Amino acid sequence: MKLGTIVRAAATVAILVSVAAWVAEAGQGSNLPKVAQWQGKMLPPIKMTTVSGRKITNRTLKGKVVIIDFWATWCGPCKEASPVMQKMQKKYGKRGLVVIGADVWEKSNPKQAAQGYSKEHGYTYTFTYNNDDLAKKLQIEGIPTMLIVDRHGKIARVQVGYGSDLESILEGTLSKLL
Repeated sequence: MKLGTIVRAAATVAILVSVAAWVAEAGQGSNLPKVAQWQGKMLPPIKMTTVSGRKITNRTLKGKVVIIDFWATWCGPCKEASPVMQKMQKKYGKRGLVVIGADVWEKSNPKQAAQGYSKEHGYTYTFTYNNDDLAKKLQIEGIPTMLIVDRHGKIARVQVGYGSDLESILEGTLSKLL
């Protein structure tokens, strides 16, 4: 085989490997949930209503670190995450953390569902209801989905799903923000 032929073959292989690596990387990015695009960006304008009737907006959250946990009463993994949310509020509430359970996608009477769930379990963090439009705005496609927002209103972390490591993941982010 001539040297020129070997060089062309090597260059072709290098190009094919580069293209394959680029396609693989692009493919991985497209598998990310759409809500992940919000990480590092400012929280868009929000309006939430607590089960007690209080309004929550970006202005009312200014200067606080916030976990917004999108969940529903019928969601098993969401129910697994709720005790972790309670623990975060109890542990870090005095340091400026606000935990909000943002109920979404309930089939009937969202306010009653969220209020009943929080009372039944004795949770003391804030519960809101009728957050379907906000979830749509943030492109949330699955729950639980948690947004950790820093004191300046920037989304520091988007966490989708529940796993046994959720507490350590949240604490790792909160330790940098509080």
